[in-house]
Amino acid sequence: MFQVICIVVLSIIAFCQMLPFYLKLVDSLHSPDLIPDSDKLYLWPEGGTLQNYMMALKVSGFWTALGNTIFHSVVFTGISLFIAIIMGYVLAKMRFRGKKFLSNILLCTMMVPGEVLMIPNYILVMNMGINYSIWGLILPGIVNVFGIFLVRQYMSNIPQSVLESAEVDGCNEFRKIFNIVVPMSKPILVTYIILTFVSTWNEYLWPMVMQSSGSTVETLQLIMYKFYPALGNYADGYVRSAGMILITIPIIIVYIIFQKYFLEQNNLSGMK
Repeated sequence: MFQVICIVVLSIIAFCQMLPFYLKLVDSLHSPDLIPDSDKLYLWPEGGTLQNYMMALKVSGFWTALGNTIFHSVVFTGISLFIAIIMGYVLAKMRFRGKKFLSNILLCTMMVPGEVLMIPNYILVMNMGINYSIWGLILPGIVNVFGIFLVRQYMSNIPQSVLESAEVDGCNEFRKIFNIVVPMSKPILVTYIILTFVSTWNEYLWPMVMQSSGSTVETLQLIMYKFYPALGNYADGYVRSAGMILITIPIIIVYIIFQKYFLEQNNLSGMK
């Protein structure tokens, strides 16, 4: 009985989460000539067409913004993941003086809102002279303290005996990290990749701040306002819906690729 109740509740929650996305998808497939009835809920596109998507793809700067967003998200996720792996391993498995103090300092930085750090980051980027390049979007924030402790907590469950055996076989620290620890930490690393990629892809505030300083680097989130090509009130709404769906597709693809590892609770081989 409890299992049936859980299935029903989760199904209702999933339906409520998916319905807005589905309605937006239907909206994007309407014919541009359709004048919708305000009292009608459209569950299927009227005069289904891909014309709205074609119009969205022709928006000025779309492909450049797409390239910038992909580069920004992929490079930021890769660099921050590398840092999280190294620092997570050091805090989880290595012993050194001041380790507890360092951990506490890192934890304290998590209490500072990101908006407070925006001005120091802006000044830093300006002084480095990278505010006009995409690196001005990437470098601030690559040290993800939350990600470091997420990885550290998972790595701390790996038995020390496994690493000691590797050390006896002649493995140095980097080989232990990338040949042993990383494969055993795949579920949490993939979880980190998904969370970081999605948050970076959807980032709006920091790219907007950089653009206001004179940067010409646009991301997809910054060109959303261009999905109003003045075709008419209703047609503009259909093109905007198509643009939103296009921007969402890469996130869906990333999740589909990595979903089997997402928070996977499998037994780590060699731990016992």
